[in-house]
Amino acid sequence: MVYIETYGKEIVSLLVPLIAWVLNRFFKSKAKLEFASTHQFTFIVQQPLLDAQGNQISPTQTVRTNSIIVQNSGREPATKVELVFNWKPMFLNLWPVRHFTEHLEPDGRNVLIFESLAPGEVQGCEVLSVNAELPSLITVRSTECVAQSVNMYPQRVVSNTVRRVATTLMFVGLGAAVYFAIILVQFLVIRTPLGH
Repeated sequence: MVYIETYGKEIVSLLVPLIAWVLNRFFKSKAKLEFASTHQFTFIVQQPLLDAQGNQISPTQTVRTNSIIVQNSGREPATKVELVFNWKPMFLNLWPVRHFTEHLEPDGRNVLIFESLAPGEVQGCEVLSVNAELPSLITVRSTECVAQSVNMYPQRVVSNTVRRVATTLMFVGLGAAVYFAIILVQFLVIRTPLGH
């Protein structure tokens, strides 16, 4: 405790640039892409699969689906957003509907390119295949960043009252943390001897 009292000003002067760097590094406005597979399912359809001559190949058919969302959770627009699939999906549905360009690479990879995603904007992508595997989503990227894969699960919807109470408590907790940080700085500066 004597060490902190003696060198309090020096410790605070070292912490200020560190705090400024953390605020600049982690809270700076930028685009931040995230993607997740919200739902996958395989349907067994009780209808025989027939070849061109009418011969039964399989007594059932398989339909596979995958629901993917891409979100810009940053504070700046993400431009030239690319979704790269292992191969061209058999069926593809985008929601909300928007313009995109599509490229088929020489190795068979399928690339969907969107001009931009605004901050907070979400793009849904539904993929479906019949009697075939679904292509994997290899990567999502933009000019500003590479998307991060996040896990999703269904969540119960809570009332507005519960959300307001939780927000108020978090705000009070943040205010208390700032208050105690100021008290600590005052303690370090006031208790420090003037000769140092």
